Amino acid sequence: MRYSGAAVSNSDFKDLLKIAKKVRLKATLYHEWNENWVRQILEIILQEGKTPNDLSDVPFFEMEKILHQRRINGDEVHTMMVRNSHDLVMIGKHIKDAVVMPSSEFGIQGATLIVRGAPSGVSKMVKGFKAWKRPTSISFVDAEEHNVNEISGLLSESQSKVFRSAHSAGYYETPRKITLIEIAREHDISRSTLAGHLRAIEKIIADYLRKKLDDTS
Repeated sequence: MRYSGAAVSNSDFKDLLKIAKKVRLKATLYHEWNENWVRQILEIILQEGKTPNDLSDVPFFEMEKILHQRRINGDEVHTMMVRNSHDLVMIGKHIKDAVVMPSSEFGIQGATLIVRGAPSGVSKMVKGFKAWKRPTSISFVDAEEHNVNEISGLLSESQSKVFRSAHSAGYYETPRKITLIEIAREHDISRSTLAGHLRAIEKIIADYLRKKLDDTS
């Protein structure tokens, strides 16, 4: 979900944006639902002349610890642990199958909220954010499409090219409709080079599948 800079600046985040240019979620460590707060690791880019102590002026923030401090392109960037009691973090109080993901951020340029989980949970989360303020845009990424993109990102350009060619030509059908030699000639490479590419691809897919199975076991 995306919100414009104007939408965020005119919301109850306006006090925060007087102090910070951007706030990015790095991790959520703990939920204290009974007291209505969560402990988070945030990366905060401060406005010129502001310090972490100024965050005490934000009603829904309680800074607990500064973990890291650095300057990037002239900006003061602080990684810190905070208690966040904003109403938005309470949206997840009764939603067990969806979460707001790291890299979600609010800033003077707008906000991007990344939600991941089961369709029912994501739907409830989106409904909660809409109740706070209607987003500028909402994009949905199918989990299966995400997995395919993740695997393809592990392949080199050469591996992707020969795999598409082999698959389209029927190399993985039973019986095979094309031989390694024929595919190799098409790409002007040796049979052993082609075989190496395909073995590497098969190992990448196998390792990826094994990791996913371990994650769900």
